Amino acid sequence: MQLKKNEFEKVLRLLPSKERFKFFFLFILLSFIFWLSTKLSNTYQIEQSFSIHWKNIPKGIVIDNDSSELGLSITASGIEILWYRLFKNKISLVLNKNIFIGKEAFVSIDNERFNIQQQLFDNTILNQITTPVMKIAYARLGVKKVKISSEPTLKFRAGYLSDSPLTIYPDSLLVWGSQDVLDTLTRVKTVSFVMEDIFESFKKAILLENLTNLRYDIKEVNIKQEISRHSEKKFILPIEIINIPKSVRVKLFPPTANVKATMPLTLLKGFNLKDFMLVVDYELILKNELTHLPIRLVKQPSQVKKVIWEPKTVNYLIRK
Repeated sequence: MQLKKNEFEKVLRLLPSKERFKFFFLFILLSFIFWLSTKLSNTYQIEQSFSIHWKNIPKGIVIDNDSSELGLSITASGIEILWYRLFKNKISLVLNKNIFIGKEAFVSIDNERFNIQQQLFDNTILNQITTPVMKIAYARLGVKKVKISSEPTLKFRAGYLSDSPLTIYPDSLLVWGSQDVLDTLTRVKTVSFVMEDIFESFKKAILLENLTNLRYDIKEVNIKQEISRHSEKKFILPIEIINIPKSVRVKLFPPTANVKATMPLTLLKGFNLKDFMLVVDYELILKNELTHLPIRLVKQPSQVKKVIWEPKTVNYLIRK
């Protein structure tokens, strides 16, 4: 047992010390860095493929081969080639709308040589375009004009309300897509948004909700809302009777109703009782033999937000 222990200690003494091991590892690391920098600084001629991003696609056209690849013969440094392989692997090309005549379109890549060279690194040399002409399969889509709607969450500060419905401009747009989808499409919504503590009029640009496989002629719309301070006004309003024969007299109990209207402050002094009208219908007595007649509001200013009245029904007495 002692003999085995002595042999193990001899083996340990033959191994490099901790300090020597660190120096050896540092030497290996520096050697690798020098080797890598030498390789990356060298110039190579290679065949490199790039994915194509088509720009300026005409409205109503859908490219079937969006994942097309462009082959290029380039001369570049090792670091540039590494960058092309990992990150800079896309070339943008502009489409001419006049090429979309038949079922397929053809793009002359040779004519884009200068444009392609501009998208490469300054030291990269474009030797040859290995795909000089590219065939593009495409489809034409149906088009439909639809309304735009928005359903925001608006939270007003106490005492403030909107003066009018939310305004959207433009209120409609052109949509391109499959005809089957367009036939069932009735509107396009804006993205949802929330506004809190609103106390003044606002106008803001809102993006449209993105629907799969559909294209729009616009990307955003303007949302506008007029806001003002509101208050409640209480008053007593007489109840009128409609559809009553001339030979009949009806007495209501009570003949008036207590009304509470919410309106902009600017209207509080200017409103008139004649701007409101509460009625009961005499024909309901003949048709339904009601003992209580329901009171309906049939007239109010358009700026008034809410009207509440009490009572909701009245008793009546008929005199002939």
